[in-house]
Amino acid sequence: MPSNEHFTEYCQQVSQQIRWKRVRGVVAQELEQHLCDQQDAYVEQGHDADEAARMAVAQMGDAQMVGQALNQTHRPQTPWLPMFVILVLLAVGLVLQSMLSPDAIWALPYGIAAAAFILGYFMDTSLLGRHAGKVYGLVLALSLLALFRIRVSLHAVMLGHSFAVLSLPPFDIMLGNLTLIFPIAYGLFVYWMRNRGMLGIVYCGLAYLPFAGFLLCIPTIIGFLLYTIASLVLLCTAIWLGWFHVRRVRGLALALIPPLMCCGVFLVTLLSSESLQFRSFRIDLDGHLNNQVRELVTQAAFWGQGGGDLSTIPNLETDYTLLYGIHRFGLGPFLALMLLSVGLCIFCMRRGLRQQSMLGKLLVVAVSTTFVLQVLSYGVTNLGYALFGAISFPFVSYGGTALVLNSLLMGCMLSVFRMGPWVRDAVTAVQKV
Repeated sequence: MPSNEHFTEYCQQVSQQIRWKRVRGVVAQELEQHLCDQQDAYVEQGHDADEAARMAVAQMGDAQMVGQALNQTHRPQTPWLPMFVILVLLAVGLVLQSMLSPDAIWALPYGIAAAAFILGYFMDTSLLGRHAGKVYGLVLALSLLALFRIRVSLHAVMLGHSFAVLSLPPFDIMLGNLTLIFPIAYGLFVYWMRNRGMLGIVYCGLAYLPFAGFLLCIPTIIGFLLYTIASLVLLCTAIWLGWFHVRRVRGLALALIPPLMCCGVFLVTLLSSESLQFRSFRIDLDGHLNNQVRELVTQAAFWGQGGGDLSTIPNLETDYTLLYGIHRFGLGPFLALMLLSVGLCIFCMRRGLRQQSMLGKLLVVAVSTTFVLQVLSYGVTNLGYALFGAISFPFVSYGGTALVLNSLLMGCMLSVFRMGPWVRDAVTAVQKV
């Protein structure tokens, strides 16, 4: 039975007592639906509609008292534990960077990162769900524009890697770090395609390709692998949870086709191409630097400073910050830092999968997967077993672009925890196949 003016006025009085303005509309909507259900029950008992409406409102109780009670339970849920871990990681990074290059620490990136975190933390994540397709398209358009813009800035430097740099004075943006936001953009596309059956999975497979092609054009193999793994995790999670309403085996098999084809094309190109960009990958396969790193790790103590000379290791502040930490403080603190970081991801992933909304689940899975892949790849690199390098260790290794993007992503994820059950999914039509 449709609502009437009795319900609308009552719900407005109740919602005005709730201080958290973001949930007022949701609370009013749910309360009005409950009143309608109660009205229907009274109508079935033989009462007319107006009388049933008044009885439903009377049963609910005084609007002010109900609103005050709801105000006590409808408050932001501050995720203190993840915030504490992030602060610990940031403190560790500042200590290591101050010891490595005290003159190179620039306050501006940290200020921008703080603003990005606040922006993500206080944003209404439901807006991302309502405009999921537009967000994906915007990220893709800006990435392609940046790729066109850096044609004159593409150059080979440092260890044979090919770095694509977008110069926006006074900033230099490393385009490889855009890998960090591609998974969340792709996750929003998956969210947009939910409930669309096998055709939705096909569209998700096609949506994977542009970002993968972008990363291969830069090129960045670690970025390509990180994006591919994160995308598979997101799409397979959505299929496994039944969001496409298809059989799991068929859906998962279909989801694997685009990344496997892309990886195959990449491997063939890597083995056959003589271009500068792809020859730079082969230098990573040379074990000279890895051997040096492993030798330094073997000379490290479990606690305290170890032996060895770090002067032969390039880019300590960016690529080998943890190696410096191992040399200076020992393997024990390194293991503790890795366990803390991986533990944060596990905690966030488990809490994210308990979210009521699909949007909340996908956002948390996207950010957690991106975070843990960075941690693991950076840790392996700093132990001397890397083939393809690493992007960053979130909040610890130096790099303004990665710092800002990781701050924004973590802010978005913690915003989901902050909103709790009040993250709402956009309504879409269900197409079963």
